[in-house]
Amino acid sequence: MPKFPVDMAIHTLKILRRYKRSDVRNALLRDITVAYAKPFSTNRGALSQHSLSLKHVPLPMRGLHKELIDLRNQLFAHTDLTFKNPKVANWSSGKHKWFPMSFRGFDYNNLNKRVNEISNLIYSVQNELLKKIKGIENSI
Repeated sequence: MPKFPVDMAIHTLKILRRYKRSDVRNALLRDITVAYAKPFSTNRGALSQHSLSLKHVPLPMRGLHKELIDLRNQLFAHTDLTFKNPKVANWSSGKHKWFPMSFRGFDYNNLNKRVNEISNLIYSVQNELLKKIKGIENSI
């Protein structure tokens, strides 16, 4: 089993390729997004706060990177009311008070159509990290 979040995302991408059912694919895409975005979020470590720098993301892929980070932060790992855009309706009549609420949904089909693009992003970030690690190892 992979040890690092980017490796987890790659592992899950490989699993995703075996499934056609949308409910399974949606869950796997959500997992891929959360695993990929995890090292870019600010985390508290043993010594200080740390996160992976944006410099490891190739410039042409930063738009998709931002989309995935936003999905993780606003929908998949957290609930951001701005993203969900709740609307309250007043369907009350007479003595009966009724205030249903609706929330913005998410289009997994669009994310599914971008699996190759997402895969390229994740592998590119992994390659950048491996280069950085190799450079550090060679300097020791």
